[in-house]
Order: sequence, then C-alpha cells, then structure tokens
Amino acid sequence: MRTDIDHLPPAKQRDLERVLQILFEEFDDARGNPTGDRRLGRILKVILYGSYARGGWVDEPHTAKGYQSDFDLLVIVNQKELTDRVAYWQRAEERLMLELGVTKTLRTPVNFIVHSLQEVNDGLAHGRYFFMDIARDGIALYQADDTELHQPKPKAPAQALALAHEYFEEWFPASAGMLETSKFSAQQGRLKDAAFLMHQATERLYHCVLLVLTFYTPLCRARHNGVYAERATMPSGRRITRFSWGFEVVGSA
Repeated sequence: MRTDIDHLPPAKQRDLERVLQILFEEFDDARGNPTGDRRLGRILKVILYGSYARGGWVDEPHTAKGYQSDFDLLVIVNQKELTDRVAYWQRAEERLMLELGVTKTLRTPVNFIVHSLQEVNDGLAHGRYFFMDIARDGIALYQADDTELHQPKPKAPAQALALAHEYFEEWFPASAGMLETSKFSAQQGRLKDAAFLMHQATERLYHCVLLVLTFYTPLCRARHNGVYAERATMPSGRRITRFSWGFEVVGSA
C-alpha cells in the first residue's frame, strides 16, 4: 500500500496531519485507563481513500457550486469494541467539526469510518468492493507495524450477482412497504408520522443501494449515532455522497 501524499498540496498535507493528531488524542482520552485486554487496544492503521487518494478531488467552497471533497479515512483498530462510535469516536467527530466550522483550523471536511482489522480482512476475503477499492487505491497515513491487509479475493460474476440480488430482495420491498405506510399516514392527516416513515423508507432505500452496488454499508453500524451515509465508492468509480448529519430522529427510533 502506498504511503506518500506528495500529490497533495501542502495545505492539504497539513490538514491531514492535524486530523491524525485529533483522532489519536481523542481516542487515547476515550480509552481512559483500561485494564486487562483493553490495555492492548490501539489504532493499527489510518488509511486515506476516495478522491484525495486517487486524485480528482474538488475543492471549490467559495464558488457558486460550493462543493468541497471530504478527506475519507478508514481507521483500523485491533479490537472490535473499539469500533463503538459513541464510546470511542464521538468526541473526535465533534472536534473535527468544531475545527472546520468554528475555529477554522481545518479547511477540509473529514469523514472517517472505523473497523477492526478482522472486519477489513473479512471484507477483502469476501470480495466486498468497498474494501477492495481501499486496498487498491488507499494511502496509509499511519501504520503501527508492517502488517499487510489480506489479499482481496474478488467474487466470481455469478456470485456477485447472486449476493446483489439477495440484498435487493431483502431491502427494496422493505423500503416500498415503509413508503406505502407513509402515504397512508399522510392520507389520514398524520403528517408527522408520514414524514417519519418517509425518512425510514429513504434510509432503507439508501441502505439497499449501498449493499447492492458495494456489498457494504455503514448504516447499521452507526444507527445509534445518526451517521447514516458515509461516503462509499461504487464499483463503477462514481461516488455515492453521504447524507447530512441530520438523521438523529431516525437513529433514536
């Protein structure tokens, strides 16, 4: 895996250094004074993926379009419990948003996901496009040691089609059913219920799209924290852009 970020402008490199500093500081604080096996918990890798790794990012916050690519980061930890978003990473998210939106010490939005090493290697072993793209295009910003990720094992076309069909058959009817229930509530004048159910239907549809096209979704992992659509790379190379952070009402359901 690549380790250099020389293709990035100096300002972006400085932003990444600051992001890493925040992630490690807040992770250490969240761990507190662990005992037993928890004392061994640590970050193994931080990998930059997406447009800033591949090239082709957009940085136009002051134009009419106003679009700015995120830093997409995969944080790999050595224990499953350390992927708990609320327990270990919520403060890091808050600091990143604060330094971007208030203190302006960061100039680039940050989107990070957290997985255990076993989860990442399992994803590669099962041919999940999302993890294979990261293994192919990602840049290691930090590595605790020289341990490499497992070699990807792409699915045969027939296997990939069967899995995509299975995901579709599970999630699309669930989305359609929720949408019909939303329409019925609206007809009965229960507009708040209708809006909530429409929200649920939209979430399920997005869940369906991610699973069918990438065999991966962070949605279930982050329900409790309202982070619903972290950026994922479609097999075609196009982008699926994350939704806003405003899904707390659904996450608390």
